[in-house]
Amino acid sequence: MKLLLILILVLSVSCSDNDDDGQIVVDYAGSANYFINNETTKDLILIFEKTEELGSEIDTTTVISSNISLLILEDSVIGLNPLPEDSFEEIEVYEASNLSDPLLTFSPVNNEDWTITSQELGDSGFGLTSHEIILTDSILD
Repeated sequence: MKLLLILILVLSVSCSDNDDDGQIVVDYAGSANYFINNETTKDLILIFEKTEELGSEIDTTTVISSNISLLILEDSVIGLNPLPEDSFEEIEVYEASNLSDPLLTFSPVNNEDWTITSQELGDSGFGLTSHEIILTDSILD
């Protein structure tokens, strides 16, 4: 009988809900989409390293044909509207037919190299921002 009373007491104490005092906690998050707009005459492939916060993973795009804009990464962070510097350590641009010598390297990645193409922020100041780099033949030469 004592064991049953102890079990009931333990269960009732562990099920009490007084650590949040009924408060709803809202954590705002921002997100970013990153596009590469290939306005060159070449088919391109990008190899990029994500920041340490994103696991320092190395990723590769599919072939980005001439005159195509391709989404290469989506990022979201609680309490921050991510910027390119928050998402990328390095980006290398290759001609699809030659993956041994990069045509262009962004290292480190600078926010100033990107253009904001759209921004949908809520009242909190957080939301979705789309960033784009336009690559042209003159930039790659």
